[in-house]
Amino acid sequence: MVFALAAALAAALATGCREDSLPIADSRGREVEAGRRIYEAKCASCHNKNGDGRTITAGRFPYANLIDGKWRSDGSPAAIEKQVRRGHDPMPRFEGKLTNEEIRDVVAYVLQLSRSGSGGAAREAGGPTK
Repeated sequence: MVFALAAALAAALATGCREDSLPIADSRGREVEAGRRIYEAKCASCHNKNGDGRTITAGRFPYANLIDGKWRSDGSPAAIEKQVRRGHDPMPRFEGKLTNEEIRDVVAYVLQLSRSGSGGAAREAGGPTK
């Protein structure tokens, strides 16, 4: 009995000590997907689901459009994060409403969303398109 238990324990440990590595996960894809879900729940009512800003709530504000390449700031990840955290009239602040990770996820999604619009190529080249 003790021998069978020891053999089973040794077999379990041997399979647990294999050198097979875990598959490499795409953490960027997870961030963007998490950001999409948060964006749709918290941001799309003003910025629209596709990011064009054409909503009853914010359609009259020039920076509600996230895909036209026109930013209130330089359009960098740090500037977008600051905007989400602190808000800027009429945009509310989300610091304290979203966690730091959720804010970073939203920034990742907004950057991807903006690249799909006409201003994306200019931002990827390194600058604002104002």
